[in-house]
Amino acid sequence: MENPAKKLTVASEILGTGMCVPDRVVSNEHFAAYLETSDEWIRERTGIVERRWCDEVTSASALAEPACRDAIKAAGLTAADIDGIVLGTVTPDNIFPSTACYLQSRLGIQSGYAMDVNAVCSGFVYALTTADALIRAGQGTNVLVVGVDIYSRIIDPNDRGTCVLFGDGAGAVVLSRKKGDKLVDGAFGDHMVEGDVRDISGIYGSELRADGRYADLLCVPMGTAHPPTPESLQRGDHFLKMQGREVFKFAVRSLADVTKNVLDKAGVAIEEVDHFVSHQANKRILLSMAKHLGVSEDKVPINVDKYGNTSAATIPIVLAECERSGRIKKGDLVLLSAVGGGFSWGAVLVRW
Repeated sequence: MENPAKKLTVASEILGTGMCVPDRVVSNEHFAAYLETSDEWIRERTGIVERRWCDEVTSASALAEPACRDAIKAAGLTAADIDGIVLGTVTPDNIFPSTACYLQSRLGIQSGYAMDVNAVCSGFVYALTTADALIRAGQGTNVLVVGVDIYSRIIDPNDRGTCVLFGDGAGAVVLSRKKGDKLVDGAFGDHMVEGDVRDISGIYGSELRADGRYADLLCVPMGTAHPPTPESLQRGDHFLKMQGREVFKFAVRSLADVTKNVLDKAGVAIEEVDHFVSHQANKRILLSMAKHLGVSEDKVPINVDKYGNTSAATIPIVLAECERSGRIKKGDLVLLSAVGGGFSWGAVLVRW
C-alpha cells in the first residue's frame, strides 16, 4: 500500500513562540483557608500546586500583548509583518468587537484580519488549524495565533469542584507560510513532500471535532438563550459549571482517538512522536492519555502544577516553555491535542 506520508503537503510552520502569565501566585492554601479542601486533596486529584490570577483591571488583550510581542520577536519579525490574528478565548474583552481586534490595536497593526475563535480549551488547536487553512488559501504570510483566557473572572469561588482548577494566562505563536510561490494541491510546491518528511518543518495535519450533545457538561449557562436575571445571578449562572467525572472520561478517550487519527492520516507511527503537548487540564488526564496511547510519560510535558488550567492558553504556554528550555528542539515531531466545552476537541501534528 502506498505510504500516505508521500501525499503530505506542508504550507506553514511555527517560527516563534511567546507566553505571559500574571504576577499574582495563588497557592492551594488560598482555598484551604475558606473551603473544605486542602493542599494535599487538590494535588492528589489534579496535580495543581498553584496558579496565576490577574488583577481586576487586566483584560484578555492586555494579557495577550506581551506573549504576542515575544512570539513576533522570536520569529525575527516586527508587528508590521503580521497579516492576521486568530485568537482563541472564551473570556473576551467585550462581547464585541473581537478581542483579536483589540489586540491588533495594542500591537499597532493597522491592516490584515483579526478574529476570535470560541472553542473553550480547544481554542488554540482550532485557531492554529484555522490559521494554517488561511495560509493555504493565500490569506497572508505571517499569522499570529493566540490562546488567552482569564478564568478567575468566571469561576465560582465557593465551588470547590471548579475554583481550584483554573488559572489565567496567554500564549502565542507566529505561523508563517513556507517559502515558495507556486501552490500545488493546496501547499507550496517546493515543499511538497515526496518521500521522507523529516527535513520539512511545519504543520503535517490536523483534525477538529465537536459534539454539541454534551454542551451542558461544561458551560457557562448565561447568554441569549438564558439572559441574566436577578434570580439567575443569585444562582450563579454566570459562573462556569462542570460535571467533572464525565468530562474526565470523555477527555481521555477523545484525546487518544484524535491523536491516533491525525497520525494515521499523516502516515506517522506513534513511536516517531517526540512530544505529546496536550491541554493542561489535570495531571491525571494527561497521564491517563499517555497510558491509553502506550507512550512514555516522559514524552508528555506537564506544567499544570504551576499554572492550573488556563484553557486556550495551555498549549502555547507549554510550547513556549519547552522551546526556551531546549526540551523541544528543531526537527522534533510534536503532537498538540486538546478537548474543551462543546464538547470540542482536536489535534495538530507539527514538525518543529
